Amino acid sequence: MSRTPAPAFLALVAGLLGAAPILGEVRSAQVVQEGTDFARGRFDPGISLRGGNLRALRDASFESSVLDAGLTFSAIGPHWQGAAHAALELSVSPDGVRWGGWIAVPREGEIGETCEDGTPNPFSGDSLGALVFVAPNTRFVRYRVQLPETPSGEAGLGRVAFHVIDPGTGPELPIAGRHGMEPGETALVRPAVAGRAGRRASAPPPEIPNPVPGAGKPPISLRATWGARPPKTGYTYTLAAHLAFHHTATVEDWSATTWDECAARVRTIQTYHMDTNGWNDLGYAYVICKHGDVFQAREDDDDATDVQGAHDGFNRGSAGISLLGYFHPPVDHQPTGAQVSSLVDLMAWIAGRRGIDPLGRSLYDAFGAPVDNLYGHREVKATDCPGDHLFALKEIIRTSVSDRLLRMPL
Repeated sequence: MSRTPAPAFLALVAGLLGAAPILGEVRSAQVVQEGTDFARGRFDPGISLRGGNLRALRDASFESSVLDAGLTFSAIGPHWQGAAHAALELSVSPDGVRWGGWIAVPREGEIGETCEDGTPNPFSGDSLGALVFVAPNTRFVRYRVQLPETPSGEAGLGRVAFHVIDPGTGPELPIAGRHGMEPGETALVRPAVAGRAGRRASAPPPEIPNPVPGAGKPPISLRATWGARPPKTGYTYTLAAHLAFHHTATVEDWSATTWDECAARVRTIQTYHMDTNGWNDLGYAYVICKHGDVFQAREDDDDATDVQGAHDGFNRGSAGISLLGYFHPPVDHQPTGAQVSSLVDLMAWIAGRRGIDPLGRSLYDAFGAPVDNLYGHREVKATDCPGDHLFALKEIIRTSVSDRLLRMPL
């Protein structure tokens, strides 16, 4: 990647994401502010610019100048170097004149040292902020950051960056094709993604129990229908003995009301995962939007094996399912009934194929310890995911999946 100077900031362009025709309108760029770029901002007493870094001797804040992203976008993902617990807020504008309110951006972890393919990540060590969905046609951003006092008496911030994403419109599909299945159908009506990448798994076929009534395949919108990018490299395959549930930890100041808007959200999350986290593809196997629509994510159309994801830091032997939203303070979205119902249906289908006891507990080999067969992300990693409001439903979800598997047809 190359850096291109701009008057008030450096723009590190991630590149147009248009390898396939359906993705021609997806655009993405990294807007990076560092060094003398900070000099154009407003400094509270106690903050200074030394050695190219913002330095704070006590709790104090810095407010940036207005940054022109150079393209319109509908999502923005912050990440910053240093001061991991800095409190970051951003505000966006379509024209640099009319501004929305300040949006607090929770910290969601740290960017790894390497990308998933083993190459160095240029943003290694940066604190990773939640992805924020904003109104379409946004172009300008400003931010303010509160630097905390530290035991050593000084906090430093070396870089603040924003991954801005325009997810485009996606492929043109008839309504029936968007959802993959029509009511009452048992097979997907959309074709698999052509030229599926990756090797076949060497694992033996799973021991699948006798067909379980009431655990059929739920409607799933395939990758081709929502406009997925191909993975960077071939997939690795596994067999899921555990099922993890997550939230996407995405902040929004407007709500997706249609399937198309949800599909755009999934394209955006894929871009953030691939081009900021450095992952091969979306981290999760499936994503479920607020309306209950299930989107095929890092998964292919061969149900004999499962694609290994990047969802909990261990991944092998587990499949990750994420609900679109931020079910935790300070955002406090609430999972919808449709989301939870689809999660139960999806888990029941996978559990039936893999012989997973939804109420059981077994060794998660990659994690190195026993875990509930259906678990929340926070049970294997220090994280708020899947959020308090979703995690509180864990026992209801497990019981519902078990009931779904045992339900007999009338």
